Amino acid sequence: MTKFRTALTAATVLAALALASTAEAKGTLRVRGSNGHGTVTAGQRGVAGRAGGTVVAEDGTVTHGSGGGFLGANGARGARASTTSVSPDGTVNHQGAASTSGARGSASTQGGFTRNADGTASGSRSTQATNAYTGNSYSGSTTVDNGTVNHTGTCTNAAGAVIPCR
Repeated sequence: MTKFRTALTAATVLAALALASTAEAKGTLRVRGSNGHGTVTAGQRGVAGRAGGTVVAEDGTVTHGSGGGFLGANGARGARASTTSVSPDGTVNHQGAASTSGARGSASTQGGFTRNADGTASGSRSTQATNAYTGNSYSGSTTVDNGTVNHTGTCTNAAGAVIPCR
């Protein structure tokens, strides 16, 4: 599944870069195949693209993947990708990640969850963010296991000293 998500994201980024390589490039490119689709748009403010698709495995598991990204004329950039699989027995698995950066700072997050056929569920997400002006940053993690939620988060200043999160 990672290969499927990676292929979608790579195709989107390559198409975006192809349009971005021409300084005057403007317009939208749309593609559609038997299992998915993709769109890339370029203009004065930058380039953005996304792609998604669904496949059915031999065992009946249905998996949908999607990804997207942007590159702004001001240098800001971001990307996201996710996959969700549903098995015939009712098991659901979701994984996703996103990141962005620009003049004001950067942020990233990744995580996912699983709901088993018996209804039990668990998941986790981690998030990091940094303010470009102050150098302050946040790093946090949340886990869920059958309804029990645990969260930890730490904020630090530019020197690495722990500061209150607000």
